[in-house]
Amino acid sequence: MAGDLSSPGDGSPHAPSSHGKKFILVNPPSSEEAYHSFIDFAAVFPPIGLISIGAVLEDLGCDVSVLDADARRLGLSPAVDEVVEAAPDFVGLTTMTAVMGIVGRFLAEVKGRLPNVKIIVGGPHASALPAETLEEYQFIDIAIVGEGDETVRELLPLLEKGDDLSPVRGIAFRKDGEVVVTEERPLIEDLGSLPMPAWHLLDSGLYRSYAWNNWVSGARKPLGVVFTGRGCYGKCNFCASHCVFGRRIRYFPVERIKAEIDHLVRTYGIKVLYFQDDTFTANRRIVNEICDFLIERGYSDRMETMVSARVDAVHAPTLKHMREAGIRWICFGVESGNDEILKRMGKNISVQQIRDAYRTAREAGLFIAGNFMLGHIGETRETALASIDVACRLDQDYVSFAIAIPFPGTELYQYCIDNAIKLPSWDSFGSVNSPPIPLNPGLGAEELMELRALSVTRFFARPGYVLKMLVRFKPLAVIRDFAKMYLAMKREQKAKRF
Repeated sequence: MAGDLSSPGDGSPHAPSSHGKKFILVNPPSSEEAYHSFIDFAAVFPPIGLISIGAVLEDLGCDVSVLDADARRLGLSPAVDEVVEAAPDFVGLTTMTAVMGIVGRFLAEVKGRLPNVKIIVGGPHASALPAETLEEYQFIDIAIVGEGDETVRELLPLLEKGDDLSPVRGIAFRKDGEVVVTEERPLIEDLGSLPMPAWHLLDSGLYRSYAWNNWVSGARKPLGVVFTGRGCYGKCNFCASHCVFGRRIRYFPVERIKAEIDHLVRTYGIKVLYFQDDTFTANRRIVNEICDFLIERGYSDRMETMVSARVDAVHAPTLKHMREAGIRWICFGVESGNDEILKRMGKNISVQQIRDAYRTAREAGLFIAGNFMLGHIGETRETALASIDVACRLDQDYVSFAIAIPFPGTELYQYCIDNAIKLPSWDSFGSVNSPPIPLNPGLGAEELMELRALSVTRFFARPGYVLKMLVRFKPLAVIRDFAKMYLAMKREQKAKRF
């Protein structure tokens, strides 16, 4: 696909050639450090961000490959070796705060062995802290702020010609020894103009859903992931996704969504489908059109589908239609069982709404998973125990308890800065087995860990809950996973990580 900058890279008059430049998009190895003994229960999701950018790069005529070192469970050194052996012109990564330590070590080794390679990063961490990211990691050449699809189309021709990058909106780079952050790039309004993610760049056999999907269908893979849109209308002050996708939802055309599902089913034979939108149920028209499509195609009978939603975006007839279409699981971001803490989080929901949403979802025949958070601003032992009590009283099939993390780009992070709360290294911003970051003077790290352990024990060890799961799901799968979970918890407690 070589040619000059004015010639098309894919036969299209609108696609400039990039001279066949070689890109490696990398998902660095991080899950082992994040999950430890719980790694077998975690989902392994395909890196949609990387293959979305990969599709754009292929349109530009680039030679693109993806190294998913995390899904392959490669160590840091073998992953670096593979990149060096490929001798790319560019290396690209998505930055997540909790893995920045690993990203830093990985990229430092890559740059040390390939000094001429250009390293470009994007994602929530770089979007929240673009200048700081380049100042902290001198081997990163460019940080993309926000959505990168249109940014890379403008960026690459200038990089190839060695021109000034200042006209490119939505990047941070170095100029004359100083870090420059350019003008903010507007959100992409016409998502239908973007190519579908380049699934062919991945080994589909590496990806799987959560362990509890195995309780229903007996399958965790092949897994397919689809977004119906980008962004979220929520104003939760602990969430950093707005740094990339904004605070409102923009949707892909429904025909594009259908085509992507068809592609995943026909090409990869997916048995589990996850709509990865923050709030799948926000637009009833789109949800119902997708459900009609799943039923018409017969996909409702051949795969298990799950979605995420807010409790203030449930509608009984729509949920029933979702169940008819093969959607089995709905995951709610509950976060707290105390109205004052919910208000402090910016959730804009109440405990009563939570109860109502659970009842509606259960009446529709959906399985329910809830996400809870301990240790938010204003949390006390009493409010944390109230959340645990609510979690145990709700009729839900699975639950996760996390400890609040002040990610860059969030109000929680700014709260820590404003109140001189000492923040640890990025490695300690993980959500599973990292030491807690206390946000309240009366609730220290040790007590937060004790409350998280208590929450897990109180929820999963209830005899009534266990019996209910044995009736609702495949009993042998439930028994096996509960036994494995118990042993994993014991190992984590012995290591003082849980």
